[in-house]
Amino acid sequence: MEKLGRIAEALHSLDLSSGVAVEGRTFVGPADAMARLRDLEGIISGLASRDLFALYERSVAHDGVFEEDINQSGRYYAYLLFELRGSTPEEKEDLLSAALEDLVSTHGKGAVLSKIPARIAGRQVTESLVLRPESEDFPAYYSRARMAYAEKMAQDELPKAILAPFRDEEERILDGFDWTTLRVQPGGTELVDVCGDAYMLTPDGKEVVAPYTEIWASFVEGGCDEYYDLEVRTDGEYPPDIDEALGRYYAYVRAALKGQSAEEQRSRLIAALPAAAVEAVGEEAAAAIFKPRVDGDQVSATLTIRPDADEFPSYLNEKRVEAGMARLRKQVAINAEAEILAAVEQGLGGITKYVILE
Repeated sequence: MEKLGRIAEALHSLDLSSGVAVEGRTFVGPADAMARLRDLEGIISGLASRDLFALYERSVAHDGVFEEDINQSGRYYAYLLFELRGSTPEEKEDLLSAALEDLVSTHGKGAVLSKIPARIAGRQVTESLVLRPESEDFPAYYSRARMAYAEKMAQDELPKAILAPFRDEEERILDGFDWTTLRVQPGGTELVDVCGDAYMLTPDGKEVVAPYTEIWASFVEGGCDEYYDLEVRTDGEYPPDIDEALGRYYAYVRAALKGQSAEEQRSRLIAALPAAAVEAVGEEAAAAIFKPRVDGDQVSATLTIRPDADEFPSYLNEKRVEAGMARLRKQVAINAEAEILAAVEQGLGGITKYVILE
């Protein structure tokens, strides 16, 4: 597998233990990119651990103006505003630098202060007004409910607004690379392909994974049509609604495991899978990989009166049927792959996911 070769080559110069966690994902890559990410995460975690509201003065701003509407009358409003403490830019910087002294001394003033917004606009606290009141008149137009809502939303929105420039910088760094995910079992040393994904496993882990990879290889080789009957169904029906009391009808594509009854479907499925792999994981686990039925896309116009089944073909769109069948085959494969990967992860008892930056 080409991906495994690339990962094996990359791991010669990468240390997984030096990975940097960014929003739940652990990244490993070139040392300079990791150093920049590590600094940004240090600043983000340092900011997130303190009361960010203490950095700002809270007020209500009255400069909210919407563009003129079709009647050429504007709409004016006031909104909650947070501005860095201090009356001049120099004083604001000094106060901010003092408040974040630990981060500034570790990461540098430019890296920390330059990305913190000086002004953050919050939610509207008045109704929209056709004529702008004078500033001293605005309190009469404040809405107590809107004010409470604006303050409540600020609890979540202000920290996000402060951290956003740092998150954006992280995204710019990460967007400069291709990503490849590697799933590592603790103590794993050997690269293995599981459904197109790369795993680093122990010898015991390879034994757990082997039957599932064999089942997946058998499915890919035989294709969806070896396991499923694909057909156009004409029993699609929306419930009656206020606009269409008669209901609305349509045809769609469906994949169902080969066989008439549930017992026959199961037996035919088990017979089609590699016997040794089924024995290793158990018939119950093997059968659970493949859903008995997968419904796909609508392939006809929506109809107020249901035609007879033999009349439906005249309402079918040939291109929609063809495209629907193609997507249905992909969906069946996606479902099976997801079940296999879930079973593999459960069988391995713990996996760490690394994103390798290439």
